[in-house]
Amino acid sequence: MKNIKLLGLFLILPFIYFGCSSSGLKTADTGLQYKFFAQNADAISPSIGDIVAMKFYYTKSNGEIVEEAEMFRTQLKEPSHAGGCIENALAMMHKGDSAMFLIKAEDYYTQTRKIRVPQDINPTEYLHFHIRMLDIISFDEFEQERHAARISNERLEDKLLGDYLERINIQVGPTNSGLYYVEKAKGNGASPIPGKKVTVHYMGYFIDGKIFDSSYKRKKPFTFTLGIGEVILGLDEGISKMKVGGKAQLIIPSILAYGDKQSGPIPPYATLVFDVELISVEQ
Repeated sequence: MKNIKLLGLFLILPFIYFGCSSSGLKTADTGLQYKFFAQNADAISPSIGDIVAMKFYYTKSNGEIVEEAEMFRTQLKEPSHAGGCIENALAMMHKGDSAMFLIKAEDYYTQTRKIRVPQDINPTEYLHFHIRMLDIISFDEFEQERHAARISNERLEDKLLGDYLERINIQVGPTNSGLYYVEKAKGNGASPIPGKKVTVHYMGYFIDGKIFDSSYKRKKPFTFTLGIGEVILGLDEGISKMKVGGKAQLIIPSILAYGDKQSGPIPPYATLVFDVELISVEQ
């Protein structure tokens, strides 16, 4: 969230101990200006490649908050630029530390984030980063954690999908890929050809019935090229089985949709259901 001028008290309180004054700043060998508010020299500190978890916010030089996060994780990388960078800052900290660091805006945006400096920020001013280091784990630990979460999410999706199939009494089995293709009306027109355009009407919804997209609502059918990745795998496969005039329900596990990624209103590990009508195909 950017350009936040005022935070609620519940967000402000955790950062009060950081302090607001720039007095007493020190300069590291890297050129980074800093000030610690709490130090735990006996605690662990990160190495390149480690995953750090932190609470932070950073402000313009006038104190206006630009961005903040109650919980943010990132991998510590090699310094992105000389003269004092965010990587230098994180490498100086230990678990439990809190500190403020000054980093030139132009360097931070163009060298670290690889984007343009926002129009409302002076490239020559110094941003004030207030950071509390919450935790530090190795990349191997992070991968193990992510693997465990993936397994847990996949099992939950499988359970929810099984409950849904039982609830709506689906009698067909999945294809080799895992797609459930339920024919609702047999088409008597042409079959779609991979690499050619198809036009469909559809309604997409979650297994709890909540609609996330509908060409019917827009009153405009959807045209795309079949089989080249313009749509998710489950739609490509399901529509390839239809003929013009046909209607089908496609029950698409996340492995054939967006997997572990968020896509707009679609969360990770979401099974999607599409009611599809094939209107026309290019020959």
